Amino acid sequence: MVTLAFCKGLANDPWHRLQDAGIRFATRGRYSHVEFIAGAADFGQPLECLSSSGRDGGVRSKVMVLKPAHWDLVQLAIDADGPADFIRSRIGARYDYTGLLLSHVLAFGRHDEDRWFCSEIIAAALGLPNPQRLSPQLLFDVVTWGHREALKGL
Repeated sequence: MVTLAFCKGLANDPWHRLQDAGIRFATRGRYSHVEFIAGAADFGQPLECLSSSGRDGGVRSKVMVLKPAHWDLVQLAIDADGPADFIRSRIGARYDYTGLLLSHVLAFGRHDEDRWFCSEIIAAALGLPNPQRLSPQLLFDVVTWGHREALKGL
């Protein structure tokens, strides 16, 4: 079992709220970030979250307590070991600001194996094609609806 936690971009401080709004605007979605949780997850409990975060400098593991006002959880009936190992093996890799801009703002689809943004590393860990093309919103669409149309043109 895998849980993906999608952030609604409701940060407490104004600077992070502005960053989240910018990401949601640039990617035309309602989510600004995504976390990978190995196993079933629920709100209000400490969870090991794996992702890449600009705020934390890149790929990392972080214990977080998620609040329903800030996050939507999606559980996937897949084995967590392979994807979790994929992300853990890249802990310490830097955040890919350039790739994020070139893939989502300018639509060039750039990918750097040594740098990752959140939805890119999780999509890659799940084995999805062209992970650099998936924003948090598009990743949500793909995993919740099996939305094959969302992958067209990637």
